[in-house]
Amino acid sequence: MMAVRSEKLRVGSFRLTILLFILSLWSASAQAQEFSVAGFRLLPNDVSAFITPVRDLNDEPCALVKVEAPSDFAFSTPLGIVLRKDKVGEIWLYLPKGSKLLTIKHPEWGVLRDYRFSKPLENRMTYELKLKLPKPTPIIQEKHDTIIEVKTVIDTIAIPQVRKKMPLALYTLATLSLHEDGPSYGLFFALMRRHGFFIHASSNLKSIGSTEGTCNKEGLTPGSSIKPYYTGSTRHQNYTFTAGAIHHITHGFCLFEGVGYGKAATAWQQTESSGGGYLLNEDLTHKGFAAQLGVLASFNRVSIAASAITIAGKQWQGSIGIGIKIGKQKK
Repeated sequence: MMAVRSEKLRVGSFRLTILLFILSLWSASAQAQEFSVAGFRLLPNDVSAFITPVRDLNDEPCALVKVEAPSDFAFSTPLGIVLRKDKVGEIWLYLPKGSKLLTIKHPEWGVLRDYRFSKPLENRMTYELKLKLPKPTPIIQEKHDTIIEVKTVIDTIAIPQVRKKMPLALYTLATLSLHEDGPSYGLFFALMRRHGFFIHASSNLKSIGSTEGTCNKEGLTPGSSIKPYYTGSTRHQNYTFTAGAIHHITHGFCLFEGVGYGKAATAWQQTESSGGGYLLNEDLTHKGFAAQLGVLASFNRVSIAASAITIAGKQWQGSIGIGIKIGKQKK
């Protein structure tokens, strides 16, 4: 009888040990992930992402998620995190447009994997994500009946932003320049990635030919107070050549500026009674330094341009162009 009772005591003690072991495992698993998402919502009146946008690798404005959590949290998404900013009491995450999932990690409290937003994020919009955190458990050391508080060391994970290299593109456009002496026709070429260079040549395809002398805008010749008679026939010559730099600003929109040389010449024809031939009108003739400033925009393969050109700051032209873009399309 005593042996049977002793055996029952051993069995009961074994079962108690197993029960305590299972309870300890359950307690450890309950602490595996001790935080949760308390709420996620759109902040319609918060313009942080609209006023100062952060752009992703595709040059698209990001959505901004403000996470109310300490800075020792780390995050990841299938589309990546463009930029992280640690603010007082919260973390700002700039995420690409269309992000749906967010994985949240903590070095002590575990991992909340693939939390799904209520709907895909929209660019330039600001959202709020609140986390429900466990109550902090102070780590204490007992020494001579004195409680010493031990500070927690916080590790911050920085995610570098990689800037995608833009593809090489060649722009070829036919241009039309308008000025007081009629239109000029030209060709515009630009080669660039984010920055590059361009050349532009334009001419009215005419020449004033040989001249017999000069006159001013009143028609008087040098050293003479007698104005010769003119037939009313005029000749105009106009050409410019400029080259310079071109820069990609945003969404296929480029700015270019350049310098070069240009000439705009006008000749008046005299009557036979005045000697005939053409006189170069010096007041209506300008040559020398030329400058050009303009913009270029591309829509898929089609490109258009508009610019202003001056010769010596005295003759001005407005130029427009249309052509094609050759190169790999940016995704």
